[in-house]
Amino acid sequence: MATIKATIFFDKRYWVGTFERTDKEGYAVARHIFGGEPSDPEVYEFVLTHYLELKFGEPKRFTLEIKRMNPKRVQREVRREMERIKETSKPSTFAQDYTEVSSRIGFLAGLKAAANRLKKRGMYCLILPSFF
Repeated sequence: MATIKATIFFDKRYWVGTFERTDKEGYAVARHIFGGEPSDPEVYEFVLTHYLELKFGEPKRFTLEIKRMNPKRVQREVRREMERIKETSKPSTFAQDYTEVSSRIGFLAGLKAAANRLKKRGMYCLILPSFF
């Protein structure tokens, strides 16, 4: 018994239909360009009249294997992986680090500008960059 799945989507300028077929030979896909947006009756009519004209690719064999694992083992592996990620990664992202450093540089530039204004007036101040 074959199953057919039709997917209609808009691809830049045209409406395109992909038709997926799964049967005893394997899995194959065909594509058809509709042009304008097709209605449901038009797609149904196309499948009934032009399905045999579609050029499907070579059928591909596939096997689905489900490997069951002990839930406790999965939980231990997840915990170990999370601990490894915590040890190897920093808690912040590069973007966060960049914004923090740039804001500190901006703050320091503001302090230097204030110190220069005080210096012009004949006053002196001491800036200690303790936050770097």
